[in-house]
Order: sequence, then structure tokens, then C-alpha cells
Amino acid sequence: MPKFAKVLMLAAVTAMLLAGLVACGEEEQDKPKLIFGDLDWTSAQIQNAIARKIAEAGYGYETDAVFGGTIPLLEALSAGDTNINMELWLPNQQAAWDTAYASGELVILGNSLEDNFQSTFMIPQYVADANPGLKSVTDLPDFVDLFKTTATGNKGRVLQCIPGWECEGINFKKLAAYGLEDTYELVNPGSLAALDAEIIDAYQKKENILHYYWGPTTLTHKLGTELGGYVQLEEPPYTKECAASDWGCAYPLAEVLVAVRKDLQEAAPEIAEFLTKWDFTAGNQLAAEGYMSDSGAEYPDVAIWFLKNTEDWKNWVAPGIADKVLADL
Repeated sequence: MPKFAKVLMLAAVTAMLLAGLVACGEEEQDKPKLIFGDLDWTSAQIQNAIARKIAEAGYGYETDAVFGGTIPLLEALSAGDTNINMELWLPNQQAAWDTAYASGELVILGNSLEDNFQSTFMIPQYVADANPGLKSVTDLPDFVDLFKTTATGNKGRVLQCIPGWECEGINFKKLAAYGLEDTYELVNPGSLAALDAEIIDAYQKKENILHYYWGPTTLTHKLGTELGGYVQLEEPPYTKECAASDWGCAYPLAEVLVAVRKDLQEAAPEIAEFLTKWDFTAGNQLAAEGYMSDSGAEYPDVAIWFLKNTEDWKNWVAPGIADKVLADL
């Protein structure tokens, strides 16, 4: 081949390579940074860690997370400061969701966790066995002495929901609706870790305790299988009318959903498609939370363990993505 022809060919090849690199760079730049709302409880942060790892290793996206409570992070999602919320709890976050949804920028993609129960008034099984007359919230005024503490004086103590969660305000409404404000006091646990630790300690010591919690979780599984069980006190059935007025009724089963900004569907369609298939079953949730509890692992390490040791997630991603994720691990 003449020298001049070789030079032209080399120039053409170089131009093609440069064009390819530029196109690749533009493609990478076109991918938005995925900002997750890092809600302040275990299951949400585990799900975030898993989803972020898949998005990064499988789909080539940069991710980040903003930590906070339910209301601030719904506001952040509406404002565009975040673009993915892995645990929208309805109907107990309904008012906050309705406000955020009114922006017209948000959409629900699908399921997150399985339906979860919530309860304002739970007692250990051993307390129920020792006090057979305590079956309903209407019975609580007759059993104040069981739950009095030095701090609450003549009032019974109710260990409350986490500060900043929607259930915190709902529980104050419930106490008023049931006419229990003069006999019981809702006590702030300070944090999720503190709430869990106090409940476990009381059950282990067989102490009287009246508390809020939800399930299925690692803690409710532990209470049910290792620490004698628990009882949810009876309340009037949930209705939308009740929730809209005084909340003098039980919580409904909570539907837990994945919510994102609408513009994510256009800017990152493969991520939106992936999240529509997301389904973190109770089995997956308890397995991941159990591993974290037993090992003391941090959230990113729990995500790696989950991706290495479970199969369901491979059905959520596009063909070939699971291989990329596993190769990265």
C-alpha cells in the first residue's frame, strides 16, 4: 500500500476512534446522577444500597443519597433534590404524598416491600397472659399501673414512633381520640436503634412495656420466635373517614411503594424499567436484615451479600446486567 494511502487510512481510523470516544463520553454525560432518598430506617437503607449497587455496576450510573425523615425527603423528591424514593408508605404518609404529588412531577413505579402491619399499642405476650382483661385500647385506663414509670408519674408510658416519621403525629391523634391523654403519655425513643434496644431489653427482662412497632421486621421476628411473642391491642377497624378525622381506629396494612420523579423515566428509562420490577419480599427483607444483625455489616456490605446470595433480583434487571453486577462484586 502506498505511503500516502496508509497515512489516509491511519487518519480515518484515528478519526473514527476519536468520534467513538466522544460519543461514548457524551453518552456517559447524558446519564443523570441518581439521588436516592436515604430514609432513616433499616429496610429503606438496605434497599437503597442494593439498588445503588445494581445501578452503578450494572447500568453505569453514578449514584448518591440524601439522608433524612419521611416528610423532608418527600419534599426533596418533589423539589428535584432527589429522584428516587424506595419506600413510600401509604396510607400513613398519604397527606405528605398528596402534597408532593400535587407538583405533577412524581410517579409511582411499583411495589417495594410486602404489605406491612403497624400498631400503636403492642404488649408482650407475657403481659397479655398475666392480664387477661387487657385486650383492647378501651381497657388501657384500667391497667395504667402496669405501665407507670418514674418519668411519667401517674401516667402510663407508651414508647412512641420515631421522631419525624408520619406515625409520630398519628399516634398523638390516636391517644386523644381514645381519651387516653389524661392516663397515658407518648414517650419519644430518640432513634430507631434506641427503640429497638429498649423493646428487646424489656422483653428479655420480662418487664411491662406498651410500645409502637411494625412488621414484618427482624425485630418482630425475634420477638415472635425468641422472646415469647407479642399482642396487638384491639382497635376499631380502619376507615378512610377515620384517618381523615381523628384517627380513632387501627392502622391499615401499609402499602409500600417505589416513587420517582417523572423525568427519570425519560432520562434513565432502563433504571425506571428496573425499578418497576423491584419486589423486596418479606423473605428478602428478613434475610438481608438478619444478615446485617448477625454480622454487624454496614449497608454497602449487606448489599454485596444480598446480590451474591439471592436470586430474585436477577429477574428485576435487563438481560446481561446481572452478569455485570456479579463480575463487579
